[in-house]
Amino acid sequence: MDLITINLKDNMPPVDVALCNMELEIEVAKISGVKAIKFIHGYGSSGVGGIICKSVRERLFSLKKQKIIKDYIFGEDWNLDNPKCFNLLLNLKNDYDGEDLNNCNSGMTIVVL
Repeated sequence: MDLITINLKDNMPPVDVALCNMELEIEVAKISGVKAIKFIHGYGSSGVGGIICKSVRERLFSLKKQKIIKDYIFGEDWNLDNPKCFNLLLNLKNDYDGEDLNNCNSGMTIVVL
């Protein structure tokens, strides 16, 4: 499978557990040959971004810098006008249903492995 979806906010875990789960899922996906992961982390009920959302984005920046992941695309940038999104979708093998495409969903992030 080229693209999988993982819900990091399922059961409302503490931030450290959500980040640990994210990193574990990245490692398992890389071993399995997955090309990308759609992480659902939510945006927070306050309207300014929840702690899991902010922490996931900070950790992804670090993981990219360490070359553990290739890249990431925030949900609000997940649209065909974004060259990173367009190029990733070209490389997927019919696994993507497009439900979040062009929806400006800041409660998710796509991680490119």
